[in-house]
Amino acid sequence: MAIKEIKLDLAPELRKLDVYSRRDVLSKTMEGEWSTVFKGRGIEFAGFRVYQYGDDASLIDWKASLRANDTLIREFEEFKNFTVFFLFDVSDSMLFTSTDKLKCEFAAELIYVLADAINKGGDAVGMAMFNDDFVNKIYPDIGAEILNRVRSNISDPKNYGGGFNFKKALMLTRSLLQKKAVVIIVSDFIGLGDGWERYVEMMSEDFELIALMVRDRRDIELPRTGGQYMLKNPFSDENIYIDVKHYSKLYKEKMHAEIMKMQNIFVRCRGDFLLLPTDEEPLGHIVKFFQKRSKRQD
Repeated sequence: MAIKEIKLDLAPELRKLDVYSRRDVLSKTMEGEWSTVFKGRGIEFAGFRVYQYGDDASLIDWKASLRANDTLIREFEEFKNFTVFFLFDVSDSMLFTSTDKLKCEFAAELIYVLADAINKGGDAVGMAMFNDDFVNKIYPDIGAEILNRVRSNISDPKNYGGGFNFKKALMLTRSLLQKKAVVIIVSDFIGLGDGWERYVEMMSEDFELIALMVRDRRDIELPRTGGQYMLKNPFSDENIYIDVKHYSKLYKEKMHAEIMKMQNIFVRCRGDFLLLPTDEEPLGHIVKFFQKRSKRQD
């Protein structure tokens, strides 16, 4: 499914004042919260040095000391900088909306604002847009140029549409990145198929995972008004007609169970999960999400 135009609210000169203010606040909040949550959390082994009077004796590595025939202590340094990689689902299901903004447009704007905040914090940012393969990829880097490349890629309508292969996207990301990266997956997570859970588990062994589920309200519940509606499979030509009066409760329960399953799997893999409905402003959700992470890491 191809689209002719992608409408993104990225350029300050094109934003309305109230929208720009909200986006700017989000960027500043993210910059501060990102530093609080991630900076200085990790302690990395830096190497050995000879023990000196006054050093902490608990840091002595006796095996290394025997090999070197000298008393050695292990040195550590704070791991302060991160590589942040956005894995952006641009498949056909992300081209749906029941409002004035496609799911992929909502997601693209959010990614750009987060990338800007992370970049300002001094961390490297990268991104891959994927459907049933990588549409494009940007290797993690810092500076204005990386944001320009993110902006260019997410603004090109030719990069949107196609099938969906979540497992392949995870494996390509795993082979592309070095360890200690934060991988932020932005997707509606529709059409996952079987066995994807194991791939998330493998990813969690090397990376810190954050899943941002972007869903239209119709991905969560059906209209409350009665009548028949046509439901279409975004990845095939299959259509079905249903009576909302008879199926709305069952549909809502099934969608809730699906969302909870996704959340539980990411939490089990020591990751994080956040549902972002496209008919709600993401600012409050994002701020609360990172504040919660910050408290959990204290």
